[in-house]
This record gives sequence, C-alpha cells and structure tokens, in this order.
Amino acid sequence: MVSLNVIRGFNDDLCDPYTVTSEHYPSLLKSRSVQKTSPLKLKAIYRLPNSTKRFSFEGMVYTGSFSSAAGVAACRSLGCSNSAGSTSMAWTAQTTCEFTCPDGSSAMQKCRFMIRGFQCPADAMSLLECLTDERFWEYASNIPGLNYKGIDLKCTECGD
Repeated sequence: MVSLNVIRGFNDDLCDPYTVTSEHYPSLLKSRSVQKTSPLKLKAIYRLPNSTKRFSFEGMVYTGSFSSAAGVAACRSLGCSNSAGSTSMAWTAQTTCEFTCPDGSSAMQKCRFMIRGFQCPADAMSLLECLTDERFWEYASNIPGLNYKGIDLKCTECGD
C-alpha cells in the first residue's frame, strides 16, 4: 500500500514526531519488539527504502486474535522460554508511546491500539517472525477501556 503522502513526495525533513504515523512513509519493517507486557506495548522500527534512515513508533496490542503462539514468541524475545498465557485488561491511554522521525527527532504521543493479532510459527523467537493481515493502526480509533481492552501477557521460565 502506498500512502498519498508518498505519491506527493513526502519530505522526511518536515517530519513532526508529535503527529507522524506509519502511513507517512514507504518503508521496510526491520524490527518489532516488546516494550512492556502489561498492557502489551510494541515498538516497530522501519527503514526507508534505498536509505539507512529509520523511523519508529510504539503502540498497544488490542485484544482480539492474539494467539498463544504469539504470546510465546513475544516472551521469547524478552529472554523467557514460555508464556503462562494472556488475559484482556483495561488500560487508560497516556502520552507514553514514542514516535521517532527519520531525522532522529522524537516525541511522546498518546498510546493507541497498533495491532490486534499475529500468526506465528510454533518455533518463532520474536514477533518479527510472525505475520499479520492487518495494517498498523486499524484499531487506533478504539478508545481503551471496558469495551476495548489491551493484553496482559505473563512470561515464564525467564533467564537470570
């Protein structure tokens, strides 16, 4: 999918980390990592095509089709070998999600739902090995609370 900003020739020098979204850039996903497990918060790092410039953003996982295999992959990426499972949990949106522009400038934005689910192989060591048919921010307009919940992930068998 190519965003209209790309077609118009979006200038990364004009990036505002307070308002930027992943839709602003054509990009290649380089990393998807767990930042927090309760509620589950992820960070996605992208590289611009034909460039070494990167941008990143953080967001929450929406309860829905988050499989046990995805939970194990998320826990493995944190150095744990298993997951005791996950439950849904209410959370309040706060300005604790970092967005970073290709020029390195960054700012905190209000956290919102980034994605709902992944299809992971049983031996996945991180969420980067998992697939999804959703686009990021598909559920961003859902306001977290009793009706729209995040995930409380419990990891087990952690080293050290």
